[in-house]
Amino acid sequence: MNDKIRFLVFPVLAAALLLMGCGAGHPTLTSISVSPSTATASIASGGSVGYTATGTFSDHSTRQLTQADGLTWSTANGLIAGISDSGSAKCVRAGVVTVTASAPVNLTITVTNTVTNTSPKVSGTASLTCM
Repeated sequence: MNDKIRFLVFPVLAAALLLMGCGAGHPTLTSISVSPSTATASIASGGSVGYTATGTFSDHSTRQLTQADGLTWSTANGLIAGISDSGSAKCVRAGVVTVTASAPVNLTITVTNTVTNTSPKVSGTASLTCM
């Protein structure tokens, strides 16, 4: 095999082996529970609530999810409360809002021209009352 072909084939084979190893045998995320499931915070005192997300996997194991897993946080209405990437929600006006944690079913990544995770997402929710 000449050097030019070897130079082109080796990186392609290495990438293929890496991708096959990434997803093989790994349990997939089946559900997310958000804690606390309900919370109340006072606007007057700059009320905030810290949320955590626990993932349950296809092998029945559980663990806390983080941004490194692709975990994202959102609120249903940013006019009532916002939430940080780390799960800290802060009330800005009175109301009730749903807090959602989402993460990819397959927590491994896909390497193409960029590093992405195209796996479908699983979500869990909680309720925040701002007073």
